[in-house]
Amino acid sequence: MMLDSEIEDIVKTIWSTLIDVPIQRGGGDTSGDASMVTGIVNIDGAWHGAVLVRCPLVLATLVTAAMFQGDADPTLDEVRDALGELTNMVAGNVKSLLPAPSVISLPTVAFGKQYEISVVGTHTVVTVSFMSESHPLVVSVVQHSADVNGDRR
Repeated sequence: MMLDSEIEDIVKTIWSTLIDVPIQRGGGDTSGDASMVTGIVNIDGAWHGAVLVRCPLVLATLVTAAMFQGDADPTLDEVRDALGELTNMVAGNVKSLLPAPSVISLPTVAFGKQYEISVVGTHTVVTVSFMSESHPLVVSVVQHSADVNGDRR
């Protein structure tokens, strides 16, 4: 399953529709000391996995201000809502490319510095990196490992 060009199209379309800042593919190193935000939406049904969207808090704040067309200094709750919605939109579009029927969960959003986050029992299918305003944004799709072997428990 190759999804990189589809994910690139999905992210660029959502970005151009909601956020008035450029985004391009490439870069995307989210390691380091910066405070990060990660959104996760699970997909369950004929296909089992998740979509993760990760970026520095500074980019998530810019995205939030653009999405809500207002305050340049949004609250963490507003950032959580905006990144959750962005992850939800990406996941909904990815879900449409996967075997049906499947449903998506509500988004989960994590904040912090130097944390690791993963969806237990999955392996990465694809990771696509972007840069916007000199900040990385990384989209990953993970699949439940047992789906590959047909032995999901």
